[in-house]
Amino acid sequence: MRRQDIQLLALARQGDPAARCEAGRRYLLGTDGFAQHIATGLDYLNHPAVRDLPQAARIVAESLALEDLLQLRQEGALAQAAAAGSAPAQVKLGVWLCVRHGRLDEGARWLDRAGAAGHEAAVRAIAALRQPDADDPMTAFLATLTESGDLKGALVATIAAQQALAERDLPRLAASLRTALALTPTTTPELAELVAAAVRLAEQSAHPILGIEAAAIEAALDHRTSRGDRDAAYALGRALCGIPCGVLEPATLAAGPNMRKGVALLLRAADAGVEAAWLHLYRMHGDHSLSVANPQMARFCLEKAAFGGQGEAQRKLGALMLRVADTLEDSEQAIEWLHRAAAAQDAHAVGLLQSLVLPLEGDDAQADAAIALVRRDDPWLAVRMQLARRFGLTKLEALCVDPADGLRPWGLVVGKNPFIAQIRLSAPRAIPALGDAAMEAARSAASFFGQASRDAQAFEGDLRRRSLRQRRAFERHGLDEAMFFANATSMTLEALRLGPKWAFRAREPLQLALAA
Repeated sequence: MRRQDIQLLALARQGDPAARCEAGRRYLLGTDGFAQHIATGLDYLNHPAVRDLPQAARIVAESLALEDLLQLRQEGALAQAAAAGSAPAQVKLGVWLCVRHGRLDEGARWLDRAGAAGHEAAVRAIAALRQPDADDPMTAFLATLTESGDLKGALVATIAAQQALAERDLPRLAASLRTALALTPTTTPELAELVAAAVRLAEQSAHPILGIEAAAIEAALDHRTSRGDRDAAYALGRALCGIPCGVLEPATLAAGPNMRKGVALLLRAADAGVEAAWLHLYRMHGDHSLSVANPQMARFCLEKAAFGGQGEAQRKLGALMLRVADTLEDSEQAIEWLHRAAAAQDAHAVGLLQSLVLPLEGDDAQADAAIALVRRDDPWLAVRMQLARRFGLTKLEALCVDPADGLRPWGLVVGKNPFIAQIRLSAPRAIPALGDAAMEAARSAASFFGQASRDAQAFEGDLRRRSLRQRRAFERHGLDEAMFFANATSMTLEALRLGPKWAFRAREPLQLALAA
């Protein structure tokens, strides 16, 4: 380093403002014997001794390109230099106000000032911006300044899009992306990522993306998908299959439908963890009018969606399984799925579960009071009455059920009746719990009978003895059996046990559950 350069640095370190500004300028430009080192130059120019000087701000604004100023967060110096009369700074500030903030009038005034000071590129740029018949004046505006070498228009628009995304400003994000895409010959990884983020933001905020062509969005989403972006695959897959992405219609995200590619992308998204994609795949594969119809694949996707916690899928899977159930095990699995959907406040699932429970008469409060009276003399009978009331059991079921053995996470299974020879009357039956009160009654009964199983067998005896004790208790307290025991024929009970017969009885709620 030359002696005069060493002396300049020594003066700068001693606090000389002029020396600091000159050293900063040389580092920023890499000139006059100084290697370019922007960070060091900014350290000199942002020092408290000089950072408020117009000269320091002008050096920063004129030495660095607009894209560099933005990335280094030097907007304050840019505004200060423009106010001090720097034409290059005025051009850069005017461009940023137009591109990033959409303040066209204010930005144009700065460009007019620069043009009046002799900046020729500013004159041409403002003419392009103000062309009345231009299809895209912002793109022409930045292209003019890019050709003059004053800035890189595509990069400036990209930075504006990044800042708009950080602020979740969808209109400005879309406008900046439109300009950046128009100035870029091919979709870059940065732009593809921003477009995919814009699609996600639009879906989350329920606002459309305006100004970007569907082909450009499709290309960007395809680019991101090839790099493992599951959200991009999910969005593009839905668009290609004709499925809206929230308020975004398929035609705004893809140039045209492509069912096979769309299904493949949905499968990729589902495999990557987007659980909602399984339900879309179920609908695509289950639609016999589509070229991708595949009943086995549809069932597989529905099961995956149900296991992933999709309430709609759990309801539909439970309904389909229950419709064809011909064994107790099949009925239990179906009810379990419906119970999960009902726990998620699925009204159709609740309706299907209600169709499996026989109705009873009377008020719950009156029934609870009667059960409390019986419990004083016969706690075992009181527990059976409680179960019968909550689960709609017939008298035979209530007197013979084993609560400890029949307890399930979703309700109760009344096992095969050992005291009845007729198959229709003695066959087991799965009954769901319609609410927390029923589930609590089942758990309490299981606990009570589990702890006192030997005493219960000795005290209760066979079915004849249990019936006698029940009849005498009801007579003693003046109770109505219709309040505690459901009245059902053998055909009705068989319809509740066998899926096809149940489906015929509950065809209306079943159709609604599968169609919703």
